[in-house]
Amino acid sequence: MKVHYIAGVAYDSNVYLLEDDDPIIVDAGTGIYIDSTVDEISKVVPPKSIGRIVLTHSHYDHIGGAEALSKATGARVYLHRAEAEPIQSGDMSLTISSMFGEGVGEMDIVALEEGEEIRCGETRLQVVHSPGHSPGSIALVDKAGSSAIVGDTVFCGGGVGRWDLPGGNLEELKSSIKHLGTLGLKNIYPGHGSYAEGDAEYHLRLSTEYIQGAY
Repeated sequence: MKVHYIAGVAYDSNVYLLEDDDPIIVDAGTGIYIDSTVDEISKVVPPKSIGRIVLTHSHYDHIGGAEALSKATGARVYLHRAEAEPIQSGDMSLTISSMFGEGVGEMDIVALEEGEEIRCGETRLQVVHSPGHSPGSIALVDKAGSSAIVGDTVFCGGGVGRWDLPGGNLEELKSSIKHLGTLGLKNIYPGHGSYAEGDAEYHLRLSTEYIQGAY
């Protein structure tokens, strides 16, 4: 898959644009820098050509900009069912938006399931449920390209996502990271910080060693 990296600023998550015949956006940041995000997208593809915004999880630093980005592109928003359903029912606790002093507006969300395939042209992404950082965290895995967008489950350099936020679970996070390490990934694109191309196994091994020693 052809990945365009839009680095997060301050607390913002990274935003990834997957360029293909049917381009998609993964994660949306807080929305504070939405104009800059749309400008970066416009350098690669027409924003109105994007039909889907896939969120790796519902924390505010990933979902806060989804409503504005959806309006700018016309794209629908996708999120794992474990977090889509609470938001659709009006429960915003899993967004942790109060930690940022903000709120999340209502939006039409399409629920994703474990194992579901997302096609964006030639690229086929599998939804891999990776709970632990949050109940509905997912990775989007391109098996053919040995690549994955991993949200806040793992970071480069051996980092892992927090498990002490609402819905977090250390044992689930350990299991999710261990599973990612079995997929033969060469490239990983985390929700914050840098990404790894070619040496993903090294970073996943560091994360696995760290999390297995946690408590």
